[in-house]
Amino acid sequence: MDTNIFIYVATRHPDYYAKCRDVLEALVSGDFEAYGSKLVLFELFGALSKYSVDATNETSLAYLSLPIKLIEPSLEALELAREIARTARVTYDSLHAALAISSGADTIITEDLKDWKKIKNKWRQISARYSLKELHVYSPTHGYL
Repeated sequence: MDTNIFIYVATRHPDYYAKCRDVLEALVSGDFEAYGSKLVLFELFGALSKYSVDATNETSLAYLSLPIKLIEPSLEALELAREIARTARVTYDSLHAALAISSGADTIITEDLKDWKKIKNKWRQISARYSLKELHVYSPTHGYL
């Protein structure tokens, strides 16, 4: 799950809050299995601290309490992230994609359609080099790309 899902719930974003909250409720209910990383915490702090340090801390603690499998970066994931970044010209999300795929996940839940479309559009080229499975990108407000 991409960081923006948590940010939109924490900030009660008028366009994304309800659908992103539904995703988190489905996660808590056990409707699907989610993967994440500690990198999300850095992004949460960066994005939310301008609103409130206390809210940032609460959101970070809430993230860590969710039934999310935390993925640790590996050398293989970093190598794949470099390839994704070079090919798709996307930085932060290249690492999220590499961590997700290396952990066995095949679906990214995000509202950042601009960057994930770039990755998705280059995925066939990337996956052929590394023998990777297909990558699916799901937006709570727009469905699958």
